[in-house]
Amino acid sequence: MKLKLVFPSSRKSDPERMGRKQPKAHRYPGLGLLTVAALCSSDVNVQLIDDDFEEINYRDETDLVGISVLTPNAFRAYEISRKFRDRRVPVVLGGLHVSACPTEASINADAVVLGEAEDTWPELLRDFEKGKLRKIYRSTNNSDLANLPFPRRSLLKRNKYITVNTVQAARGCRFNCEFCCMTSLFGSKIRCRPVEEVVEEIRSLGGRSFLLNDDNIAQMSGYYQELFLRLIPLKKRWIAQASWNIGSDAETLDLLEKSGCRGLAIGFESLVPQQGVKKIVSSPVPGLLYKEVIKELHDRNITVLGNFVFGFDHEDESTFEKILAFTLESQLDVVQLYILTPYPGTGLFNRLKAEGRILDENWSRYVTSNLCFELKTMPREVFLKKYAWLKKRLHSYPLIARRVVRAAKRLTPFELGILLGINLGNRTYLRSPYLYS
Repeated sequence: MKLKLVFPSSRKSDPERMGRKQPKAHRYPGLGLLTVAALCSSDVNVQLIDDDFEEINYRDETDLVGISVLTPNAFRAYEISRKFRDRRVPVVLGGLHVSACPTEASINADAVVLGEAEDTWPELLRDFEKGKLRKIYRSTNNSDLANLPFPRRSLLKRNKYITVNTVQAARGCRFNCEFCCMTSLFGSKIRCRPVEEVVEEIRSLGGRSFLLNDDNIAQMSGYYQELFLRLIPLKKRWIAQASWNIGSDAETLDLLEKSGCRGLAIGFESLVPQQGVKKIVSSPVPGLLYKEVIKELHDRNITVLGNFVFGFDHEDESTFEKILAFTLESQLDVVQLYILTPYPGTGLFNRLKAEGRILDENWSRYVTSNLCFELKTMPREVFLKKYAWLKKRLHSYPLIARRVVRAAKRLTPFELGILLGINLGNRTYLRSPYLYS
């Protein structure tokens, strides 16, 4: 049996972004399709295609096509599906957008997978081989994460990514933020793989570095402390995602440093408590606490990538100046600025839809540099102008140079090169078509 697995390009679904390639320093593979491939039996010939930099040969003989769908690439996924189905090749769609919009996805596929692959994909393949493919396969999203096969990274074109060493130890996040797809669709229950299996997978990876692709390592402290302790002998370097409260536990911070953690992307989101954002600190001055967290991480030679989101209901024009001041004073190493995006299936989308504030349901424009809904506190034009100003200011060459020079005293030359690449890569997005249209 021949199987093609395709990850569609979101930029190819939108003419305004066709020529805007993602910087290599920002590109690493997700684990969804690699896991699907690993769940196939040995008699399945699997080909993986990343549509962002590979051409799809629709004439190539294949028995089945699986496509992973996120909201921004949904229309491109449907286009790819249509071309295969026109040649009488059955297509299966899965991914976050399919779970959020199953009726829409079903129209564009022979079968859809809702939720996780572990308890759906093997059954789907058995049905397909019997000629009894069903229209919908629905996961319990509660599979046992023990004894999972390792993702099939050998299918990737390694030179196209900053790293292919992405690993997942746990799924879920307890915060259940209104704008988050993961918790909205799959719940806030946290499930963990056995520590020894995670360590064995990391040990098997080539190279000295990896990315821990968990939703939030600032939870389940006992589990993560055990994992970090077991990572120490491997002498690998790694980065991950966390919420601000990672800094509240000195023991965890010390283990982070010893285990080889060299960078954390932290979702600070806002300096003001917001509706539907469960992980923002309730302190009267959260910025002061955030600065303490950043300092604690810097003291342990851990780079901090600060993520901020704009468009919450309680913001005004002064928000942009406040974020600028905070990022400069806190000495963040990388600053990522996003526009709040109401992805379908989230509580945010449902609320804004009920309030009549959704302006655009063209999924190709559901990217974090576009404003898809009506703001409460300022005109759209003012918001986009201030957002564009802040992005340009924070990603000017002088500020990038300042961040890199400041980090040089605690990073190796290799790590410093990665930091520079990420900062320069952010400049690629300064001319977003949505900000200047």
